[in-house]
Amino acid sequence: MAGRLVSRVARVGLGFLGAAAMCLSAAGPALADSTEDYPIPRRIIHTTCDVEQYLAAVRDTNPVYYERYMLDRSNRPADVQQAAFDRIHWFFTLDPVGRRQYSENTATNIYYEQVATRWGNWAKIFFNNKGVVAHATDVCMNYPRGDMSVWNWPVAR
Repeated sequence: MAGRLVSRVARVGLGFLGAAAMCLSAAGPALADSTEDYPIPRRIIHTTCDVEQYLAAVRDTNPVYYERYMLDRSNRPADVQQAAFDRIHWFFTLDPVGRRQYSENTATNIYYEQVATRWGNWAKIFFNNKGVVAHATDVCMNYPRGDMSVWNWPVAR
């Protein structure tokens, strides 16, 4: 009786090992891998607009998202605001290949983006909402380049 039980346990164990091996061998890309629209929408990756053109377009096409971002930004220490400002400007200097690589790096390494350790939503208006990105990138080229006034949003308190 004990021999049959051991034999049965061994067969069940081998069955589980075989099933696990099949699942692992048939696995596709990890869920964390970047895609054409994750974590950064392709329209941001391919836009030729600068940061200020894009932000001005968001202000006019999705004012609620613009106001939320600017309010959230105003609640951060000055050094964090500056770091986010510098980082998003750096991102926009990259070509589409560099932006895609940045997207891949942020999707696969939680510690890659150091600004996010101080402000988790530092780039939310730029990366996290495909609808906002779609509306803004449709019209951003109609705004002047380098208009820093878009960063001076009056926060009502």
